[in-house]
This record gives sequence, C-alpha cells and structure tokens, in this order.
Amino acid sequence: MNSNLEYSITRIHNSKTKLVMSVSGVGSQSINWLLRVPGASNTLLEATIPYSNESLDRYIGEVPRQYVSKTTALSMAKAAYIQGIQYGNGMDIIGVSCTGAISTNRKRKGGNQAFIGLWGPRLKYVAHLILKKGERNRVEEEELVSSLIVQYIEEKLTGNSGLSMELNELESVSIEETEFSSDLDSLMNGHISSITSSGSDLVGLDKSFKGGILSGSFNPIHKGHIELSKLASGILGVPVAFEISVTNVDKSPLQPGEVKKRVSQFEKSETVILTCAPLFVEKSSIFKNSTFIIGNDTALRLVDPKYYDNNIQNMYTSLQKIKDNKCDFLVAGRLQNSEFKTISDMAIPEAFISLFQGIPESQFRMDLSSTELRSDGTKL
Repeated sequence: MNSNLEYSITRIHNSKTKLVMSVSGVGSQSINWLLRVPGASNTLLEATIPYSNESLDRYIGEVPRQYVSKTTALSMAKAAYIQGIQYGNGMDIIGVSCTGAISTNRKRKGGNQAFIGLWGPRLKYVAHLILKKGERNRVEEEELVSSLIVQYIEEKLTGNSGLSMELNELESVSIEETEFSSDLDSLMNGHISSITSSGSDLVGLDKSFKGGILSGSFNPIHKGHIELSKLASGILGVPVAFEISVTNVDKSPLQPGEVKKRVSQFEKSETVILTCAPLFVEKSSIFKNSTFIIGNDTALRLVDPKYYDNNIQNMYTSLQKIKDNKCDFLVAGRLQNSEFKTISDMAIPEAFISLFQGIPESQFRMDLSSTELRSDGTKL
C-alpha cells in the first residue's frame, strides 16, 4: 500500500461517519485496505461480499434486471445503509457498494466496467467506470476500482481526496450525484422512508419500529389521541408511536413550517414518526410486524371497494399485502351520524377478519374530532 492511499484511509478512519460496505465482482481489495490501516474499528461496521447472483438477490431483496448496473449499485448501497442504521446510537452512516465485471479466465461478453455507489441519509451517489478491455490484468483492474472506492469515500467524508487515478484514453468515469438539502427534503423525495423524533428532538432516520402506530394529521392533537395511545399500548403490550404522513392522497404536501408546528405539539416522552405514506398498505411496508390504531370510520374505508376505484380485487390485494407484512389493526369506535359505531357494525371480508381487533365502547369512547376543534378554536 502506497503512502497516499494509507493517508487517505487514515483520514477516513478519523472521520465520525461509519461505513457498511457491500461489493460484488470487484472492489474487495478496498475492504482489505481499510482493515490494514489502524483505526478501522472506528469506521467499518460491517462488510459483505454477496458474490453469487443468489446471494446478491437476497442482499438487496429482489432480482435485478442487470447485476452490473447503476440501479443495482444503488440498491446495494441502500441495503448497506439500512443495515448500518440497525446499529442505532445516532451514528452517521454511509452505505458503500460496488458491482462490476472485470478481466477473468473465461470468455465473457460485454465490456469491463464497475459501478460504485454511496448512500447516506441525504446522499445518493453512483460512479460508472468504463475500462478498456485487455489493457490491464485482473489484479490491476481490481486495484484501480478499489482505489476509486477509497477516493470517493474520502471525498464524501472529508470534502476532498488526495488520490487521483490515471485512466487510459478509452477509459472514463461518469458520476451522478444527488444531495438533499434537509432530512425533510430527503423524505419528501422518497430517498428515506421515515424521520423519528422524541417530541421535537430528532432520534434518527429510517429507524425501524415495531409496535403500535397511531396515524393521523394531528391538526391539532387532542386528549382523545393521547388516551387512545395509552390504552392501545396497554392492550397490545408494546410501545405506541404517533405517525404523520407529510403527503396526502387528496391534499398538497405539508410545508416544512407546518410539519414543525405539528411535531412541536408532542412531549419528549412521545415518539413521532414522519413518513410519505398516506395509505396503510404503504405504511405496512415501513412498519412491518406492527399494529395500526385507527377509528371505526377509517376501518370502514379499508373494507369499502369505493376507496379502491370501485375495484374489489384492488381492495383484496391491498389488504393481503398488509397481512403479508404481518400488520393488523386495533379499531376504536367512533361517533358517526349521531350513532356510535364499532367493529361489530363492519362487513369485513372473511379472509381478513383476523386483521381487525375492536376496542369495546366500555374501554374507550371519546367523541372528539380535530376538525371540530379547529372549527371552534378549542385546544385539548
């Protein structure tokens, strides 16, 4: 290892950002180099080499159209990032990936190339390296790609890099990069799935949560929401979080100031999660193995084909996906047209009866509405 490379890796190790790496086909030398320089335990949380197609499929959760591609590199980097955030503790995490095809001892169609991906909470980055076939041997190509991986990591973690790779005339690198201006910008552009806070204090991005989810606009939050969350936590035996989707099927997305205002209503002891998932089928993909706490009026819409473009098959497909994600619903009665309605008043398709559990009126009834509170200016 030359001194320039060792210095670059030392700078990486001295940064506060942690790495999770996944490389396939080429780039594994970069992992070895990172481990050889003292301080690797400060940087590298995990490194994976999903070399076979089956291993890579399992790593990214799907079968890609092309294994050596920009899309696959980004999927690998995102999967690495998601793996990293499971470690928690509010660490800055970057997922690093590489997928490529270089010189080998068998005949192979297509050019020699590599895609290097970086994925962070506000970063989406992919570099495409095109190599001149036959110009370098496999060892030389591996060293070049691994050096580029180190260079790009150093640039993103420290702002610059002293490494510079020499390419031949018919070789090139093209880079596509997106940096989001804020966590909310990243969320609303679909780059991250959730923002979790304790009251107004940020806890983390894309943090997993399994428990009870009380979804709503909370405009404003009122006593009914708080009491329902406490009761649901006792019934389910799990913590309950409040979830706000900043996008809505029928309305414009919430503006940043309005999002901040709504989150500020919650106490620090209360978990608040922001998503861009207005539909429960979308929420179920984010909060697998969770129970959604809803009112009877919302439950009725879940089993009414009218809300699925009058297509009963669409309704069944949506409910089945929620079931496949191991989610279900805890349903509180609601006052509707001057009559208190509970789960017993619903016509639930037999295949999905197990998805719904009712809360008896004797346990919970609070005839409050955020809409009505906004109308008369009442605060609770």
